[in-house]
Amino acid sequence: MKIGQPKLILDPYEWLPGYGESRVSFHSVGSDVILDIEYEKEVLVDSEEVVLALRREIAFKSVRCFMREPFPGGAIFEFDGDPGKFRLGKLTEFIDSELARNNLKAWRSVSSHEPPKLRHFSIQFLSENLTFHVLAVDVFLSSELSGS
Repeated sequence: MKIGQPKLILDPYEWLPGYGESRVSFHSVGSDVILDIEYEKEVLVDSEEVVLALRREIAFKSVRCFMREPFPGGAIFEFDGDPGKFRLGKLTEFIDSELARNNLKAWRSVSSHEPPKLRHFSIQFLSENLTFHVLAVDVFLSSELSGS
Protein backbone atom coordinates (compact mmCIF):
# COMPACT_ATOMS: atom_id res chain seq x y z
CA MET A 1 0.00 0.00 0.00
CA LYS A 2 1.25 3.47 -0.81
CA ILE A 3 1.89 6.19 1.74
CA GLY A 4 3.05 9.74 1.07
CA GLN A 5 3.08 13.37 2.13
CA PRO A 6 4.66 12.83 5.56
CA LYS A 7 3.95 15.40 8.25
CA LEU A 8 6.06 15.45 11.43
CA ILE A 9 3.90 15.16 14.56
CA LEU A 10 6.61 14.74 17.20
CA ASP A 11 10.27 13.87 17.56
CA PRO A 12 10.77 11.51 20.52
CA TYR A 13 14.51 12.24 20.47
CA GLU A 14 13.66 15.62 21.99
CA TRP A 15 13.21 13.68 25.27
CA LEU A 16 14.74 10.23 24.62
CA PRO A 17 18.45 9.74 25.25
CA GLY A 18 20.67 9.56 22.15
CA TYR A 19 20.76 5.76 22.31
CA GLY A 20 16.95 5.61 22.25
CA GLU A 21 14.31 3.77 24.17
CA SER A 22 14.92 0.95 26.65
CA ARG A 23 11.63 -0.83 25.98
CA VAL A 24 8.39 -0.32 24.06
CA SER A 25 5.10 -2.04 24.84
CA PHE A 26 1.49 -1.36 24.03
CA HIS A 27 -1.97 -1.95 25.44
CA SER A 28 -5.50 -0.86 24.70
CA VAL A 29 -8.10 0.96 26.75
CA GLY A 30 -11.44 0.74 24.98
CA SER A 31 -10.83 1.90 21.41
CA ASP A 32 -7.57 3.70 22.32
CA VAL A 33 -4.10 2.18 21.90
CA ILE A 34 -1.29 3.33 24.16
CA LEU A 35 2.40 2.91 23.35
CA ASP A 36 4.42 2.83 26.55
CA ILE A 37 8.00 4.01 25.94
CA GLU A 38 10.51 3.34 28.71
CA TYR A 39 13.87 5.11 28.79
CA GLU A 40 16.62 6.23 31.14
CA LYS A 41 17.70 9.76 31.98
CA GLU A 42 20.86 10.81 33.76
CA VAL A 43 20.45 13.65 36.28
CA LEU A 44 22.68 15.21 38.92
CA VAL A 45 21.54 14.84 42.52
CA ASP A 46 23.84 16.39 45.15
CA SER A 47 26.72 16.41 42.63
CA GLU A 48 26.20 12.71 41.99
CA GLU A 49 25.01 11.28 38.67
CA VAL A 50 21.82 9.25 39.07
CA VAL A 51 20.03 7.28 36.35
CA LEU A 52 16.25 7.57 36.48
CA ALA A 53 13.91 5.04 34.89
CA LEU A 54 11.21 7.05 33.11
CA ARG A 55 8.47 6.50 30.58
CA ARG A 56 6.05 8.35 28.36
CA GLU A 57 2.87 7.26 26.68
CA ILE A 58 1.77 7.98 23.15
CA ALA A 59 -2.02 7.56 23.17
CA PHE A 60 -3.82 7.01 19.89
CA LYS A 61 -7.52 7.88 20.19
CA SER A 62 -10.38 5.95 18.56
CA VAL A 63 -8.15 3.47 16.76
CA ARG A 64 -9.57 1.75 13.70
CA CYS A 65 -6.43 -0.20 12.68
CA PHE A 66 -3.16 -0.99 14.51
CA MET A 67 -0.11 -2.79 13.07
CA ARG A 68 3.21 -3.68 14.64
CA GLU A 69 6.02 -4.81 12.35
CA PRO A 70 9.72 -5.56 12.71
CA PHE A 71 12.02 -2.78 11.58
CA PRO A 72 13.67 -3.06 9.20
CA GLY A 73 11.53 -5.75 7.72
CA GLY A 74 7.87 -6.19 6.84
CA ALA A 75 7.32 -3.80 3.99
CA ILE A 76 3.58 -3.68 3.37
CA PHE A 77 3.84 0.07 2.84
CA GLU A 78 5.58 1.71 -0.09
CA PHE A 79 6.65 5.30 0.43
CA ASP A 80 5.74 7.49 -2.54
CA GLY A 81 7.56 10.80 -2.56
CA ASP A 82 10.81 12.52 -1.68
CA PRO A 83 12.62 10.14 0.73
CA GLY A 84 14.33 13.11 2.38
CA LYS A 85 10.97 14.24 3.80
CA PHE A 86 10.34 10.96 5.66
CA ARG A 87 12.54 10.75 8.75
CA LEU A 88 12.83 7.49 10.67
CA GLY A 89 12.28 7.47 14.40
CA LYS A 90 9.77 10.34 14.34
CA LEU A 91 6.01 10.13 14.85
CA THR A 92 4.73 10.91 11.37
CA GLU A 93 1.29 11.37 9.87
CA PHE A 94 0.85 10.36 6.25
CA ILE A 95 -1.59 12.78 4.65
CA ASP A 96 -1.73 10.52 1.57
CA SER A 97 -2.49 6.97 2.73
CA GLU A 98 -3.97 4.14 0.70
CA LEU A 99 -4.75 2.35 3.99
CA ALA A 100 -6.83 5.29 5.25
CA ARG A 101 -8.62 5.67 1.90
CA ASN A 102 -9.45 1.94 1.72
CA ASN A 103 -10.66 1.94 5.30
CA LEU A 104 -12.97 4.91 4.72
CA LYS A 105 -14.25 3.31 1.52
CA ALA A 106 -15.09 0.13 3.46
CA TRP A 107 -16.83 2.23 6.16
CA ARG A 108 -18.99 3.97 3.57
CA SER A 109 -19.97 0.65 1.97
CA VAL A 110 -21.53 -0.62 5.22
CA SER A 111 -22.70 2.54 6.99
CA SER A 112 -24.67 5.67 6.17
CA HIS A 113 -23.22 7.42 9.23
CA GLU A 114 -20.50 10.04 8.87
CA PRO A 115 -17.13 8.24 8.88
CA PRO A 116 -14.52 9.19 11.49
CA LYS A 117 -11.72 11.55 10.44
CA LEU A 118 -9.02 8.88 10.40
CA ARG A 119 -5.35 9.78 10.27
CA HIS A 120 -2.51 7.39 9.39
CA PHE A 121 0.32 7.62 11.94
CA SER A 122 3.63 5.76 11.94
CA ILE A 123 6.66 5.61 14.22
CA GLN A 124 9.80 3.50 14.26
CA PHE A 125 11.63 2.61 17.44
CA LEU A 126 15.21 2.16 16.31
CA SER A 127 16.61 0.48 19.46
CA GLU A 128 13.70 -1.97 19.74
CA ASN A 129 13.58 -2.53 15.95
CA LEU A 130 9.81 -1.99 15.75
CA THR A 131 7.50 0.00 13.51
CA PHE A 132 3.91 0.88 14.36
CA HIS A 133 1.25 2.00 11.89
CA VAL A 134 -1.99 3.29 13.39
CA LEU A 135 -5.24 4.58 11.90
CA ALA A 136 -6.72 6.81 14.59
CA VAL A 137 -8.67 10.00 15.07
CA ASP A 138 -5.95 11.74 17.12
CA VAL A 139 -2.75 11.24 19.11
CA PHE A 140 -1.45 12.63 22.42
CA LEU A 141 1.88 12.49 24.26
CA SER A 142 1.91 12.20 28.06
CA SER A 143 4.28 14.08 30.30
CA GLU A 144 7.25 12.23 31.83
CA LEU A 145 6.14 9.46 34.20
CA SER A 146 8.23 7.43 36.62
CA GLY A 147 9.30 4.04 35.27
CA SER A 148 7.53 0.82 36.10
